[in-house]
Amino acid sequence: MGGITTLRILLLAVPAALLATLGDGIHVLTGTLAYPEPFLFGQAWWVFPGFFLVFMFMGHVYALAAGRLPAAVPADMSRSGGTPRELVEAASAFIFVYMMSGFGNASPGLLSAIFYGFFAARWLFTYDRAWLLLLAIAMAVGGMAAEGALSALGLVAYRHADIFHVPFWLGGLYVHGAFALREGMRCFVYAGEKRG
Repeated sequence: MGGITTLRILLLAVPAALLATLGDGIHVLTGTLAYPEPFLFGQAWWVFPGFFLVFMFMGHVYALAAGRLPAAVPADMSRSGGTPRELVEAASAFIFVYMMSGFGNASPGLLSAIFYGFFAARWLFTYDRAWLLLLAIAMAVGGMAAEGALSALGLVAYRHADIFHVPFWLGGLYVHGAFALREGMRCFVYAGEKRG
């Protein structure tokens, strides 16, 4: 991967980290999670830098993986230029799910059903479904494992924990993030490339 790809991923990682930090702020505000050593607005100092590094990592992994998929897992559209409209739609859905997770966290079972059901409905009507499913599963498992590790280390605590110190609905949040990541990559990294 060249420097231009890294620069484009950087341009994606900054607003993505900002949106995720604001979403995390909703979690703090609603008592969904808490940091033992808050720095600003109830969040730890490392929240924004952590999200930034995560998005840099995810962008690079996306570019590497999407370019090396077998023919049985097509990702041509997922590696073509996107539009701001598609990005806004995917990001809006992700923010909506993030807000629901904050304001509805007192009903974790219902949240899980809504999030995973909503993902299944969105997935049925999208393109490059096999690639998106792989991406969504990787993000859900990786995200839950990373946040579970932070919880196990005492750096963050969720109000409800179902699996490895985190709520089961958290994976549902991450699977919707796969749509937003894909459209962000298409808009920032693959901009100008021909649609499949």
